[in-house]
Amino acid sequence: GVHTFDEEQIPEQIPDNNSAVIVTKVLWPKDIGILKQWVCFISHAYNDKAKRDFVIFTTMPWEDHEIAELQAVAAPSNLTVALEAPPLEEQLAAMTKEEVTFLRERCGVEENKTLTWFHHCTEPDYPHAANLGYSWQAEFRSYQIWTHPALKNYRYMMWIDSDARIGAKWEVDPIDAMIENDLTLLYAQFPYGSRKNDVEMGNKLTQVYNTSLCGVYADSKYRHIYAKVCKDQPASFEMLGGMHHITDLDVYRNDIHQQFLKAFTGDYRFSRKSDDQMAVTLVAVMEQYLQNKESTDTQKMLTWHERSRNMTLKICHHKTYDGARNERCAANRNSFYHAVKNNFTGLEERCGAFH
Repeated sequence: GVHTFDEEQIPEQIPDNNSAVIVTKVLWPKDIGILKQWVCFISHAYNDKAKRDFVIFTTMPWEDHEIAELQAVAAPSNLTVALEAPPLEEQLAAMTKEEVTFLRERCGVEENKTLTWFHHCTEPDYPHAANLGYSWQAEFRSYQIWTHPALKNYRYMMWIDSDARIGAKWEVDPIDAMIENDLTLLYAQFPYGSRKNDVEMGNKLTQVYNTSLCGVYADSKYRHIYAKVCKDQPASFEMLGGMHHITDLDVYRNDIHQQFLKAFTGDYRFSRKSDDQMAVTLVAVMEQYLQNKESTDTQKMLTWHERSRNMTLKICHHKTYDGARNERCAANRNSFYHAVKNNFTGLEERCGAFH
């Protein structure tokens, strides 16, 4: 497993244009308990058959024996634990004095005190204080993740939040749908949060894509989402839920989208304003807009909603399956396990040891 930020350690693979990886992120090795359950549910529902690799991003390093314990749950599939970035001290050392002073002010930490991932920090124009680790995960998932060395050999990323659980066997492989239909994005939940009249975002979109957005909408059957573009206006749009999506990494790595994501991530480090849900949504709908603008054929839809396309993955998060408000599931992970195990054949044998 990879547990340094050192590219040499990443196993060399023969690049496969359709290779896919299952990804999540945690703060530190103390999350190993929830991850064992997470890996086990995904393996039993899908991956023991699909045999995709796992990459677990972590902010704080793990010991070798901890990595080995988690790899044992994923076996026979490969699992890598990858450090997202250098430690906080190194990141601070690479910043200018002004940047560090600004960050310390945001976090209320004096010069002579050590800044940690656990400090709660405020920022201009954002209403809530968030701990630095949480702000970093928003920045990482918006921007750094797409070009991270641990993902460089993969084309598709299946993201599932580490606190999400899967409640049934998958009848279909959503990665196959991505490949066969040349999609940029498969998503579970829309709409899930919105931005209204955001002048700064309108400017950033215009700088890169030469247009702002007056909305992101689903079609009448909720089968896909699309951008309604407009010139010289503040940006307004709804976005998808971030707990699960599948993305074509090549699209997000594309120069034009990287340029936007860099601007989007903000004017200073560790900003909570850069939201991963927004980043994933905007790049997908802008890619679709750009491809359709160039083409005279019928409109291509590169964004699919899973359930409306007969993919029911039963991912339980925030007490609902796949964001369907009328389908409730248990929030507590042990209650969840006991609620689903009788109807989820073989779950007890595969995953009972982790509950």
